[in-house]
Amino acid sequence: MNIRRLTRTLPTLAIFLASAFLLRAGAISVATNSIGRDRFITPCFIHDSGKPGPTLMIVGGTHGDEPAGAAAAETIRHWPIKSGRLVVVPRSNIPALQAGKRNTPGLSTNLSNLNRNYPRAGTSEPPREGVATDIWQLALAYRPDWLLDLHEGYDFHQINEKSVGSSIITFPIGRALDAADLMLAAVNETISEPKLKFVRRDMPIDGSLARAGGEHFKIPSMTLETTSKQPMSKRVRQHEIMVHALLRHVGMIGDLPAPTFVETQPTLVHPSPVQPSVASLRVALYKGPVTGGNGPPSLMNRLNNPPASSITQITPEDIRAGLLTNYDVVIFAGGSGSKQAEAIEESGREQIKQFVANGGGYIGICAGAYLATSGYPWSLGIVNAKTVSPKWQRGKAMVKLELTGSGKIILGDRDGPFECRYANGPIVKPDTKTNLPPFETLALYRSEVSSNGAPVGVMIDSPAIFSAQYQQGRVVCVSPHPEQTSDLEDVVPNAINWVAPREEIVSNKPAPKAE
Repeated sequence: MNIRRLTRTLPTLAIFLASAFLLRAGAISVATNSIGRDRFITPCFIHDSGKPGPTLMIVGGTHGDEPAGAAAAETIRHWPIKSGRLVVVPRSNIPALQAGKRNTPGLSTNLSNLNRNYPRAGTSEPPREGVATDIWQLALAYRPDWLLDLHEGYDFHQINEKSVGSSIITFPIGRALDAADLMLAAVNETISEPKLKFVRRDMPIDGSLARAGGEHFKIPSMTLETTSKQPMSKRVRQHEIMVHALLRHVGMIGDLPAPTFVETQPTLVHPSPVQPSVASLRVALYKGPVTGGNGPPSLMNRLNNPPASSITQITPEDIRAGLLTNYDVVIFAGGSGSKQAEAIEESGREQIKQFVANGGGYIGICAGAYLATSGYPWSLGIVNAKTVSPKWQRGKAMVKLELTGSGKIILGDRDGPFECRYANGPIVKPDTKTNLPPFETLALYRSEVSSNGAPVGVMIDSPAIFSAQYQQGRVVCVSPHPEQTSDLEDVVPNAINWVAPREEIVSNKPAPKAE
């Protein structure tokens, strides 16, 4: 399979047609924008099987408050195909996605909704602004046989008819209607509650990409709408299930198993045996009971850095369902280690251990570090460390840390002691588990907090950040909170680089601020 990568904003139809010719000839082409609208640059991917077959174009991330379509498209672009071509634009509206807003920041009101800017029915007008123009020219260049736009509604359509959530909106061409019915059957098989099932609705709204594809290309075009009230992971999976059903219907994907997410007995079989490329390190961030504070938002902002990395919140239910297999690294941040363990349950803890044992990366921050240790009945036991005292409420303060030689290599070179926020993180010493290797200290505490009757003298020179190998995977435990400390925000991304199962690099530059 050849993978070609184009970058937007794209200059002219002529460049697209030239690149399309090169793709048919079997060469790798790269087209670069010459418009200079840097905040709109986003990758698109053309997967060519080299064998005759249909061309399917998939667009995600049109509205910035609908991230599931973008995440699903990013996964789908890695799927192997046995015939035809996939043209995928995972994150079509970068500024809106960065802002988490439906409409594009910085554009006038009548142009800010990207999905109203495509050529309208019964006219010969061009698209109404730059992003829509670029996507439309991509469609003109590759002339897809099928077109999908991945979106999300705010409520279930069967419950609230004002919302299009959980529906497939189909341009009424016979082939499209037949395929939509198959896609509905596939996704609805995973949903037990009748009112939450997907339904088919005909005729996408005028000015939308799906309507323009049907009107002007005369091809089967659909808007796939999940419902944002559901967990992110479920919405992503529902998009994947529907797209997989279409690919199978048109003979593009062969015998790969479909992704599944059954509410009564959750399971996941990821449809692609192909490892993600170095441009798509996928990080899961635990979200469950007794989590919160500034740490998770900081991590979401820092690690949402396409194309280098993406980060998705994952629930206890997702973990028990086996969804960690969709990710490279999992992060457990602050809160309560015992409450996290309780919420995940024993089956979820086994899923995490298996994930790391098979080569996944684990980052534990404060509560997540407690969870990783081997000294509690509820802990994961993936690091040969235990706390020095049951008096864990030492207090909250700025403390001094100092990196070891190994810590400077893994976490970034910093000379001398430096300050970091501390909030009751574990103070550990080596445990004696014979089935676990020793851990390695990456940073030491050089000052102490000892409130609430906690023992004095045990914190100074004890491990503040430490690493370990667990079978095929790597673990980094962080007792304090560098992700919440100014000038230390690169520590966790550097740790992720070390635990990641492949050579992906997470940029230490902060995510661009929304305009």
